[in-house]
Amino acid sequence: MQPSLPDCAAALYAEGVRSLRVVPVFFGAGGHLREDLPKVVEAIRARHADLAIAVEPPIGEQAGVISAIARAIAR
Repeated sequence: MQPSLPDCAAALYAEGVRSLRVVPVFFGAGGHLREDLPKVVEAIRARHADLAIAVEPPIGEQAGVISAIARAIAR
């Protein structure tokens, strides 16, 4: 998928951003989130040592989304 997370991080960093919040748009923490994403985030941190990166739980595991899904199913 384009642009990639490293490309986005580099562009934002060039604009002066020093804090990123990554919210994976997945229903759960599968292989990509457990194995691939940490490697990508570490590579970004290695390039931009003063960039703070917070990785949130996947959107499908967040309480508000789970509640919204449950309400939609209950209708």
